[in-house]
Amino acid sequence: MLVRHGEKEPDAGPPPYGVNEAGEVDKHSLIVRGWERAGALVPFFRRPWVRGIETPEAVYASMVGDQALIADGHDISKSLRPQQTVTPLCRALALKDGLQTPYPVGEESQLVQSVIDSESGVVLIAWEHNHIPLIAQAFAAQAPPQWPDKCFDAVWILSKSGDKYEFHEVRQGLLDGDDGG
Repeated sequence: MLVRHGEKEPDAGPPPYGVNEAGEVDKHSLIVRGWERAGALVPFFRRPWVRGIETPEAVYASMVGDQALIADGHDISKSLRPQQTVTPLCRALALKDGLQTPYPVGEESQLVQSVIDSESGVVLIAWEHNHIPLIAQAFAAQAPPQWPDKCFDAVWILSKSGDKYEFHEVRQGLLDGDDGG
């Protein structure tokens, strides 16, 4: 399963601003609505009620990278949002390996190979939306080539059937204004 990180601050203009767990302004962190989504994802994945959603046995997110990676005019390599989005879930599930962050954005092929080589159960990956299609298409060629820019509530599900993966999308519907809610 693949999810985009929770909501981020707008490119320009007034608040909302990103804030870290201590409530300090941080442009690389989630905005308050993103933190709300992170909390709402705990029951969504812990006790799934949406068809196709399962409780993950392993959770991955992009690590903060050393080299700048510019997308949409921003250095996405420094984003903490993917990790922040799934950290409450990882804490609640008390996963044996915790939150795994072995690869930064830009190393999607290495992430895919690592998941294929080391995971046999249900995996959840939180990532930057422009790069999620690279992960999805490595498993399922029919996965969409783009993640919609303003969409924060989708879950892309890659279900293994024999030696192939099937793609489908569900919406979280967790917060007011979500497409699924």
